[in-house]
Amino acid sequence: FTTLLYTIKFEDTVYVRMLWLIESAQRILGMGRRDLPDRERSWERDGATHGKFYRDYLPDLNKRYSCVHCQAHLAFHDDIISKSFHGSQGRAYLFNEVVNVRTGPAEERILLTGRHSVADIFCASCKTTLGWKYEFAFERSQKYKEGKFIIETIHMVKDNGWDLMAQ
Repeated sequence: FTTLLYTIKFEDTVYVRMLWLIESAQRILGMGRRDLPDRERSWERDGATHGKFYRDYLPDLNKRYSCVHCQAHLAFHDDIISKSFHGSQGRAYLFNEVVNVRTGPAEERILLTGRHSVADIFCASCKTTLGWKYEFAFERSQKYKEGKFIIETIHMVKDNGWDLMAQ
């Protein structure tokens, strides 16, 4: 298991927060964040590094969102926590879980709701910046965001099952 340490300075006091990066270990062991029997995976070739990575395919049974640029599956509609967020390019959704994303380094930012430690998230296939992940919230009222993901709607497209639900 790999650990990531980063230091946060708050009013002349230094806090060290340790994050366990177990997602990669879970993938190696075949354990995911969600038990999806119909979930498919395939190897994709990463053009930038010539490495391979898994691309997750969410089941066709549920409404989902995909990357507008490469159609990689991103999240289930049921994983939306809130639709009332805004990113740098407009409206954004807060998700509990996402797939096919990579996380950049955490950095401290002042957002509309206060100071947070966030990491940009990128599409694993096309490398487009989709939004960010909340790593740490300094205010108690914002703690519910920790570990959650923001994806801007300009980078998402509704995929599978939306027409059936409207009828």
